[in-house]
Amino acid sequence: MKQPVISVIMPCWQCRDIVENAVRSLQDQSFTDWELVAVDDGSADDTLSELQHLASDEPRMRVLSVPHGGVSRARNAGIEAAGGKWLFFLDADDILPGDALDILLSLAEDGVDIVVGAHRLCLTDTGREEIHAPRNGSRREILESLIRGEGYLYSMGMRLYRRKLLETHHIRVPDGIAVGEDVLFNLDCFYVAEGWKMTDQIVYVYLLGGDSAMTRAEKDRFAESMPMIREIERYMDRTGQRTVLFRALMDLYVRTLRVGHSPREAAALLKREHVRKMTSGVQFTALSWKEKAYYLALRLSPRLSIFVP
Repeated sequence: MKQPVISVIMPCWQCRDIVENAVRSLQDQSFTDWELVAVDDGSADDTLSELQHLASDEPRMRVLSVPHGGVSRARNAGIEAAGGKWLFFLDADDILPGDALDILLSLAEDGVDIVVGAHRLCLTDTGREEIHAPRNGSRREILESLIRGEGYLYSMGMRLYRRKLLETHHIRVPDGIAVGEDVLFNLDCFYVAEGWKMTDQIVYVYLLGGDSAMTRAEKDRFAESMPMIREIERYMDRTGQRTVLFRALMDLYVRTLRVGHSPREAAALLKREHVRKMTSGVQFTALSWKEKAYYLALRLSPRLSIFVP
């Protein structure tokens, strides 16, 4: 079988009634040399049979069935099965504009391992729409942005990844992380990528309702984010970036605590244990003067984090 240019990986769980929209948006692409690897994550409804029905008249679509283990395992199963030169991740409840793959491929030149586009966020409960474009920068700026959870870079959607990048560096989606697995995946990818391109053209449409995973993640954000934060700290230790990324990690702690709390309440929730974690291994003399001020203030009293912008 001829190798497709793009493998689209779509994890599916309990999405029988909506997955057809995602598949049809892929079939409507102006670029046609793709394969779809749909991974049913042990759905208890008729998602698997719906996928098999859709694949029955679409030769570019393959369906895998795995025991329920979460979105990370499903995506990793798709990565293992993919045959394309490039990988694209599409969630079963989202859709693509008709020229999405063409737009991204136009930037996928030699020396580029990741291509990122903009996305439209549609809040189905209210009808409100937002457009978010990625913000480019140096490797350090992108890693800082990912850790802070800003810049709309953290998602695994709306982009192409060169499959060779993942295979060469043994990158997979971390298992067992309910919130932020995409952040950790992208930290690994951007850390080793030879180069990347970004565009403000829309290549992905997120359809969010009141009970979406993204919406649920707003509740008790700090507790739910702790496994991700711990993995980010291990990533910083593994790559020797404790000092370089100190301010970004501090911002992650503070901003995550402020979700649902006032700055004063969040400052009261920041404990000395948290400060020890975020300052562990940091070379104080290598910090900028402003970072030194934050470092000393936090070590003196975590409550002083109220002054962190």
